[in-house]
Amino acid sequence: MELRAFIHENLEKLQKLGLDVLSEEETLAEGILCMPANMLEDMEPSQIFGMLLSSAGAVLERSGRPAEMYVFDVELPDPSQMCTEFLQGISGISGGELEITDIEEAYSEEVLEAGTGTWPVRFLCNQTAYQYEANIYYDWFDTGLLAFMGRVVEEQNTGRRLYAFSDGFQDCMIFYRTKEWAENFKELFHAELERL
Repeated sequence: MELRAFIHENLEKLQKLGLDVLSEEETLAEGILCMPANMLEDMEPSQIFGMLLSSAGAVLERSGRPAEMYVFDVELPDPSQMCTEFLQGISGISGGELEITDIEEAYSEEVLEAGTGTWPVRFLCNQTAYQYEANIYYDWFDTGLLAFMGRVVEEQNTGRRLYAFSDGFQDCMIFYRTKEWAENFKELFHAELERL
């Protein structure tokens, strides 16, 4: 596989979906091509695409443009803010349709030190109160929060849902899109998004 052509083709497909990162092609290509050649040769195209999509999300975030997707590493630098940062990320990609406010993450130093346990998270989404009991396992993201927020979005009935995609490593990408958009993603990339 010729990597530069693969990257260009996939960025064009992302453009068709409304993710405008084609202008950052050189930066995104260099981020992948700087990896050791033998490592890239051993990777599946889906892994390279996952890295490209994750990098595209980071470029979009730095650009100051409205967020198109929320990308985060499931191994967290600060577990005490896990839910707060995730909720802010979801609110950020919703274009104002999911107004998430009054976030209270009652983290516990005792749980952080032990590495395992739970703590409550409370927030408002479009003025509706929600509570989630976050499961803490050292510095790993609580994937139960994904399903919980999927139910919250479904209750909000905006015509959109949350969809998740993994880069095949440790990055998780979240999209707030319509069912039709997710179907177009699948058709273009032959990859299924997980509806939350």
